[in-house]
Amino acid sequence: MNEPTFTLYLDESGNEILYPEERYQANKSLETHCTLIGTIVPHNTKDSLKDQLNQLKQEIWGTEEIILHSVEIRNKTGPFSVFNDVALYEYFKSETNRITKEIGTVIICSSLNKQLWVSKYPKKLLIGDDPYGQAFIYLLERYNHFLENSGTNARGKIIAEMRGNPKQNKALAAEYENFRNYGTQYLNKPPYAKLAEKMEFKKKSMNIPGLQLADYCCYPFYKNHKRPDSDNKHYEFLEKLVYPGERNKYGHKKWPV
Repeated sequence: MNEPTFTLYLDESGNEILYPEERYQANKSLETHCTLIGTIVPHNTKDSLKDQLNQLKQEIWGTEEIILHSVEIRNKTGPFSVFNDVALYEYFKSETNRITKEIGTVIICSSLNKQLWVSKYPKKLLIGDDPYGQAFIYLLERYNHFLENSGTNARGKIIAEMRGNPKQNKALAAEYENFRNYGTQYLNKPPYAKLAEKMEFKKKSMNIPGLQLADYCCYPFYKNHKRPDSDNKHYEFLEKLVYPGERNKYGHKKWPV
């Protein structure tokens, strides 16, 4: 197989835990959404992403060892308490957006409303369906579509951050292998040779720029699905980078409908 020309970096917001509809109704604090995002970065701009992100880190923190983490950035905790300086925070966001666009990032997203899913299909709880796995399959369909429309020589791999439970990583890797070898009800002409044979899992501590970019970009899509009327300027910027496919915003799936 030819060397990959794109890498999709995977991240998520929310969680995959399902509850009966009555529990969602009784406890409004339960997480109702699970959003997966893929930031697709061309290999010919990966070095630029690393260099520019490191330069920004040096400028703000005086070190390249800072690992960007969306939750801490939003809450301005830990090393990101420097963003209590409003002007500095606005500068960081502006520069990160510029870098994201400049390197040719393409975004695909699969976002599940778990409460609506369980309400419409209560048997999902009985048969133990994995919402994270299903969201991942929808993401893979869109990634494959992107690769098919990116030229004859286009190839792609996937890098995900290691999750806390090794079984979760193993389950996700199995979903990837099954997709590549057998397809889905919508894609039934496997194998998908444009996809790397195996997906990769990396530790957060490895300070991988693409994974930090995915982490930073994921929450705005989660927020857009969960609270579509809320102020979300980051999403307004990022939605312009969503893979259009053959119809507008094919790369952004919200389900069920």
